[in-house]
Amino acid sequence: MHFRSLLLCFFTLIPLLAFAQRSKGISVETTLHVGKIYKHTDNLLFPVENFSSGFEINFTNKKYGKKSWHQQLSFPKSGVSLFYYHLGDNDLFGQAIGIAPNIIFPVFSKNRIDSNFQLGWGIAYVSKRFDPITNPENNALGSNINSLNTFKWQLGYQLNPRWKVNLGASFTHFSNGASQLPNFGINVPAVTIGMAFTPNPIKSEDIITHEIAPLTRRWGLSMHLDLAYKELSPAGGPRYPFYVASLAGVYRFSSVQELSFGLDYEYNKAVYTFGLHTAGFASEAEAKRAATRLGIFVADEFLLGNVGLYGQVGTYLPGYNFSTGWFLYTKVAMRYYLPGIGKPTTRFYLGLYLKSHKIVAEYLAVGIGARL
Repeated sequence: MHFRSLLLCFFTLIPLLAFAQRSKGISVETTLHVGKIYKHTDNLLFPVENFSSGFEINFTNKKYGKKSWHQQLSFPKSGVSLFYYHLGDNDLFGQAIGIAPNIIFPVFSKNRIDSNFQLGWGIAYVSKRFDPITNPENNALGSNINSLNTFKWQLGYQLNPRWKVNLGASFTHFSNGASQLPNFGINVPAVTIGMAFTPNPIKSEDIITHEIAPLTRRWGLSMHLDLAYKELSPAGGPRYPFYVASLAGVYRFSSVQELSFGLDYEYNKAVYTFGLHTAGFASEAEAKRAATRLGIFVADEFLLGNVGLYGQVGTYLPGYNFSTGWFLYTKVAMRYYLPGIGKPTTRFYLGLYLKSHKIVAEYLAVGIGARL
């Protein structure tokens, strides 16, 4: 199975290399990941005895200044990665195949040595999932289709203008956001080694620079409404909506980076319904209050043209936390911004949000919002 998968990856490279030969700044980067599943909670039932191995092909495009944000973010790369992962135990986890659009930020570059950090978010098919009869130990994933989140740091050495070797470390996360239980998720830290081939590299004279205009308005507002569905325990239980609303003040460091301070409102219909059916609450008003959660947060967002990469850390207000034992939460998101309208300029956006406590996902939500 491993040989057939690697052979398929090799033949996938052929048309990509042909296209890269004609286009400036296009690279094909291959990476081998070797690691082991990390048991991030004692609730995971399975043993971790074998190493995991993955193969990644990333088709990247180096930015060199056609738009001003390229320069402001130190000329990053955008890419699309194809992943194949053998998760260590075929009977428990099987194998994962995924695709993840990504962005690669340069960290430093000196002489022939450079470093970068890659963020990716996509979708993966994992061949084995929880089954109460045939696979009861795999309580990490309740579905075959999962969100795929990737983080990778690399140190590179430029052998010549076209070839580069990379060493680094990666962290790969598979989860369905608790839309189908069980869902503790699979986390794989790994060491990496790879090669990058750029048939038509960008030269220093190709770089386009811009005169960056100062911001005319630094303060603004952002608001969004999101919807997630969570399955009620045990596995196979009913799914209930999870409603989210957020309001934040925005401070713009530049046209490509913004800091937000705000308030999250969440309403978990499952808590309300379950409490009423089990007589856990004395009244409907008490059930609604218990199903409501409020949190305050700080967030940072990088704007890559029409795409925003968003990260948030928050804490719950006293008395508004129906997940006992957790006080901090995180969200990562990808947002797509529509063209601005009106005065002052308002930009509507679509968002995909993954919320977690530590590294255990609570929900995966989609939403709409507006930024003033």
